[in-house]
Amino acid sequence: MLSSRWLVPLLAVLFVPLWASGFIAGKIATGSTDVPAVLFWRFVVALVVMLVAVAVLRPGLPRGRAWVHLAVTALLLQVGQFTFVYSGLASGVPAGLSSLILGMAPLLVGLLTPLLLATRLGVGPVLGLLIGATGVYVVLADDLGAGLGGNLVFPVLGMLALASGTLYQKRFNDDTPVVTSVVVQMATSLVATLVAWPFLGADWLPRAASGWAAVVFLGVVNSAGAFVLMFVLLRRRSTVFVSSLLNLVPATTALVAVPVLGEPLTVQAVLGLGIALVGMFVGLGRVPGLRDRRVVTDAVGAVPPGGPETDGAAPAAGGPGRRAAGA
Repeated sequence: MLSSRWLVPLLAVLFVPLWASGFIAGKIATGSTDVPAVLFWRFVVALVVMLVAVAVLRPGLPRGRAWVHLAVTALLLQVGQFTFVYSGLASGVPAGLSSLILGMAPLLVGLLTPLLLATRLGVGPVLGLLIGATGVYVVLADDLGAGLGGNLVFPVLGMLALASGTLYQKRFNDDTPVVTSVVVQMATSLVATLVAWPFLGADWLPRAASGWAAVVFLGVVNSAGAFVLMFVLLRRRSTVFVSSLLNLVPATTALVAVPVLGEPLTVQAVLGLGIALVGMFVGLGRVPGLRDRRVVTDAVGAVPPGGPETDGAAPAAGGPGRRAAGA
């Protein structure tokens, strides 16, 4: 088995393209499928995949209030985020621009982390988040306000749902088994979609083969795969670590959109990716002089298996310990 020293970097490398792929597949899906149907089939496919994982791994069940916390996280991180993101994509917001706006979530998460998770940020994480946000802006700066008008509110609301859901997941669900967490969230999201369906007037089925392929991809890869990776990384590292990785998503999306969606490759995309990479390395404490040797897991202060690695933030002195799953 891989040691923790290599496991986290490997998961991080996989996480960015998996997360970015959701914008590409979402744009394809919403081109031939109503937004509620994209959500419905995404959650159905993801739930089936994760139930197979439950049958094999047999993780423990949530206890007490953990059920409520998982449901709240689902409404924020799953239903809220993707309802707004897909609505924006369906109304004409480009995949790259949508990912650009969602890319502001890492900065918001990073700045709110010390207030909500009792984690003290050093110079490196703050500087890294600001550099990463600059890279995010550079990627598609020319597209901002390009005749999209009020449709831009959809990805903005999606960004707020992503940021709040990420913080809520880390604060309340960190002790729930990852597979269990994803299953409960997907089931909650599916129920919420079905409850809302009578008021939406949407078709149940995708109208093209590309729509079916896209929703299956979203369910298997972007829902089950990407969120498992996200929750594992949140558990082994901090919200700042995951936020630094999310800084790479907009530029990655813009580059992938060139061959897949036929969007032109711009100088801004290449330059923005480079800036975001610098921000990631600064934020993760990989720059001499900004490195903190202490390990960070939000409000835990525990060293993860494998030794003293750092993502650049330090737990606040006297901060509260990790809450129990049922808290």
